Amino acid sequence: MTHRKRVFGACISLALLLAWCGCASGASGSDAASVIPTASPGSGASGGTVAYTCPSATTSSGPLNCTALPLGDRKYSSSARQGYIYTCNTPTGSPAVSAAPWLDTTNGTWNVETKDIVEGSHSFAGTFSESVSGTTRSISSNGLPESPWTTGTFPISPSDPAYQYDRNPNTITAQNFNFTVPAHPTIASTPTCLTGGPIGITITGVAVFDGFDAAGYDAVAREVQDGCHGHPDQSGTYHVHGYLQTCVPDAGSPTQNSSLLGYAADGFGIYGPWYNGKILTTADLDECHGTTSPVEWDGQLVTMYHYVSTYDFPYTLGCYRGTPTFI
Repeated sequence: MTHRKRVFGACISLALLLAWCGCASGASGSDAASVIPTASPGSGASGGTVAYTCPSATTSSGPLNCTALPLGDRKYSSSARQGYIYTCNTPTGSPAVSAAPWLDTTNGTWNVETKDIVEGSHSFAGTFSESVSGTTRSISSNGLPESPWTTGTFPISPSDPAYQYDRNPNTITAQNFNFTVPAHPTIASTPTCLTGGPIGITITGVAVFDGFDAAGYDAVAREVQDGCHGHPDQSGTYHVHGYLQTCVPDAGSPTQNSSLLGYAADGFGIYGPWYNGKILTTADLDECHGTTSPVEWDGQLVTMYHYVSTYDFPYTLGCYRGTPTFI
């Protein structure tokens, strides 16, 4: 049996293994894979972040433009489809935020760099552990983010400028996530739909939900969240709908490929968006928002399927390529 436990200190950088995540056409011959970089949280690693930022980077179709990202409103489907979320249930209702300065519903875009952020900065005694025994990976977390990840103030205060757009009344509370996934996941014969709720977990112990709010609108664009793109739901579960790379330490940069940021409920890894000096987008990925390429996995460089956390919708998973478990 192997056992690893990650605990992040406020003044400690995490040395992460270099992860290779790539486009479906295959891996590059770059020799960067031999380097093990030191990763540390980005500038957004705090609930008190003043503004979201995006890297100055290039994608396969040109410069990354975070001022006009495509809205994912109602982009759900009844089967696996690139750029959509394959939902088990048809969402209904109205969006959490219908109008805000960062939303351009006329052109179907939104600006992450001008989006309001929930004020405050709060630390929690978060825990995350994982162990591999044979063919099974066991994962445990109390659902609270490990330091140095801090959250905003929830419920959102009436004095917070974000309150005029989103009055999230929920309080962050500890959870009890204990589940197992395949240690060596395989692609299923057909993709599986997403049911809502947790679809994965970060290596800092935070639940990952899909890219929709309860009504099937773009949650990352419309719901007001803290500097780590997180907020609590009615059960008190603090979670993110995307942008894992904001506060999970990522080795990714123009000279390093991104590293492992979390695990999906089917056991496949979720990696950051950097690959070969560029930022991966939905256009580079398959119908479940993943790709197959060499990645660092349990200390070894292996070619395997994995999901990618991107800056554009659907952000993490569009469906499961493996066989999911309940989180």
